[in-house]
Amino acid sequence: MTDEKKTPKIYVFCNNKGCKDTGTFRGWHNMQALAEDGTGLAGHLCSNHAFAAHDMGIDANGWKRDLYAKHYPDGFEVVWVADPENHEGIQAAFALPDPTAKTEESSA
Repeated sequence: MTDEKKTPKIYVFCNNKGCKDTGTFRGWHNMQALAEDGTGLAGHLCSNHAFAAHDMGIDANGWKRDLYAKHYPDGFEVVWVADPENHEGIQAAFALPDPTAKTEESSA
């Protein structure tokens, strides 16, 4: 067993149904960033997946990284997910309750 801390992941994906980064989808691409703890962190509309690397902070100098750093101040890894419907990590994040969602107890 190791004491090494795991770097949390932020999954970036296109939220258009059926869009699998094949170049065949026409129109705007609804990019989303989801933390592995189930928190939605950012969104952006792109005309092409090629812009997502910069616009969604996959590149080290890209946009949105300041938002990600607020959520994970000790570091993070941004992961591009081409097929979110079949990606184990993002499906696990989807299955978690959104930590920012109000519960009946918190809204009372």
